[in-house]
Amino acid sequence: HAGRPWFQRDATRNVTALLGRSAYLSCRVCALGNRTLSWVRLRDVHLLTVGESTYTSDERFRARHSPRSHDWTLQVKFVQHRDAGMYACQISTSPPASYPVHLTVIGE
Repeated sequence: HAGRPWFQRDATRNVTALLGRSAYLSCRVCALGNRTLSWVRLRDVHLLTVGESTYTSDERFRARHSPRSHDWTLQVKFVQHRDAGMYACQISTSPPASYPVHLTVIGE
């Protein structure tokens, strides 16, 4: 990997959440270094979070990360059917490295 950040492939690529509850999408990144990690919704290529900052006006989205942890989690509160689809955890390398996570929403 030669100093470049990389994704641990054991992170879940498919998440199922109950309508109205919280969904947790995760990726595991090693050797992130001074690079930043972002969550992007692929349907409209909407930047949701950068690091632990939220970049969307939708306050249901929140980035969660513990210091010295490899786990980066996107929390979606009060999940709706329209939230279903592909998301990507992206590292600010050139070109960006991306780890896709699919969200399924179930319930009435």
